[in-house]
Amino acid sequence: MLAVEEIHEIRQWNDLVERWHGHPLQSWQWGELKAQTGPWTARRIVVSEDGTPVGGMQVLIRDMPWPFNAICYAPRGPVCDDARLVEIANACAQWCKTNVKAASLKIDPAVEGIDLGDGWKPSEHVLLDKTAIIDLTDDEETIFKNLHSKKARQYIRKAGRDGVVCRPATREDLEPLLKIYHETAAKDGFPLHADEFYHAAFDALDGINQVFVAEHDGAMLSFLWNATTSGTAFELWGGVNDEGKRLRANYLLKWTAIQAAKQRGARIYDLNGLLNDGISDFKLMFVNGPTVWIGSFDYPLNVKYAAMNALIALRRALRALRAGKSASGRH
Repeated sequence: MLAVEEIHEIRQWNDLVERWHGHPLQSWQWGELKAQTGPWTARRIVVSEDGTPVGGMQVLIRDMPWPFNAICYAPRGPVCDDARLVEIANACAQWCKTNVKAASLKIDPAVEGIDLGDGWKPSEHVLLDKTAIIDLTDDEETIFKNLHSKKARQYIRKAGRDGVVCRPATREDLEPLLKIYHETAAKDGFPLHADEFYHAAFDALDGINQVFVAEHDGAMLSFLWNATTSGTAFELWGGVNDEGKRLRANYLLKWTAIQAAKQRGARIYDLNGLLNDGISDFKLMFVNGPTVWIGSFDYPLNVKYAAMNALIALRRALRALRAGKSASGRH
């Protein structure tokens, strides 16, 4: 019989995450970052069988307006052997129902080909299920040879020959790093957090941070910010300026991050999401094809779930309608 209890100590929780090669978004540090910078609280639960831990889940909890109470989300959870994922997820859902009284639990585990079964409903994603994955279990030479694009391998070597140097980032690098990030976001059209969020992340993610910058003649060209456990190196944020693109700095930087992830003991390197854009084209130069996880699923925990989803859909439709009217008014 499975028993579920809460864990309150960082080392005890992270040891469990490492035991099952869990995702860095299931690490204690990620939960603390979300709690420090947003409307979330983090709770960690372990599932045991006859006194032996067999899995667990870090649950982020967000209060909702009356009468919905709260929602739960376990990014890339649970942590466990794949063969036991369904029963661990079900046990954690029941814990949320009893102890949080939330309307639903959302999960999006990084697995393929698993049917979660009755009770779980496909839902809107937070993290993309289509991504690009590099297997880090081979030796470094084999990993390099297996990079999909010959051009990627050429550009990695060329950047090094042209004097691009990659190194771990320090706190003093945050300001120029964020300047590059703002430039990249403006050109590629994606939103950013406030700068304070990334300053908080530099501290909160201590122990799983792998942040690197590429330079040429002392000038910063690009950066790549990963979170890494024994399971996965996960790309969080990155950017490159025009000079960095010219010198192919982002190719050497990504290879540096891949090497560091392998040295850390990660089993896979996740380039974090594929869309139909230039950034995704760049990511696909490093892999032989996309990987598609099973997707996002909700477990309704009470009768309010359907009403909450209907209200969220209505609000989303109204926002889209207002945005459409605003766009029309600008022509």
